Amino acid sequence: MEEESLITHEEYLTSAELFRSAFPTFAAEVERVEARRGRLNDFQLMQAVSKATDSIVILGWNCRKTVAAMFDVYAEIYRREGREAADKWVEATFGVSYSPEAGEVRQSLLEAMDRVHILIKAKEAELQLLYRELHELRTRLEEPQADASAAVDDEE
Repeated sequence: MEEESLITHEEYLTSAELFRSAFPTFAAEVERVEARRGRLNDFQLMQAVSKATDSIVILGWNCRKTVAAMFDVYAEIYRREGREAADKWVEATFGVSYSPEAGEVRQSLLEAMDRVHILIKAKEAELQLLYRELHELRTRLEEPQADASAAVDDEE
């Protein structure tokens, strides 16, 4: 027997909005894999869903299950009737459609963000090296003073 889960209208609306925001990533991944290998198998569909859900922040277990169920319905329609029918279902149900240009723009933005993130990491590493060098120089500067005060103490 399957567990019945009731969600509030607000939870459904939140889940639908999350689905709408994740769908372009999902559709772009489906399109990319189809262009290379043809129709997706179950594993490839699961990977596309995973990539899409990783692109959003899902709060709450019920919301996560609801978004996953929405992608499951898409996958079921995709398996039975193909991508065009599944895309039509998404458009009719959630009012969102995928245009390759939007997916490409999103992908290029994600790639640009990755490049900037890598640059930030490199600059942070460079800054840490500079701080280390500054600390070593300060330590060296303080050493002669410590040696001089020790020498004065020895003379007394």
